[in-house]
Amino acid sequence: MKFQIEKRGLRRFEMQPTFTQVGEDTLVSSTHWVNADGARESRCHVLTIRNGKIADMQACASLRQAKRFARRARS
Repeated sequence: MKFQIEKRGLRRFEMQPTFTQVGEDTLVSSTHWVNADGARESRCHVLTIRNGKIADMQACASLRQAKRFARRARS
């Protein structure tokens, strides 16, 4: 992904992905990056894994909201 973005001209692109396991089959993914113009952006998702594949992916507005959603989905 980084190669594709750099290929389109964003040379100063920095990306920091993190994954946190919340349950046996639930991950919280957050990605933070800085655009070439210096603007910071982030995306958070809750991933549900079944049989080694992503079965469901829910986008959330913040890491806090994603963790809350993941805990509710587990119960």
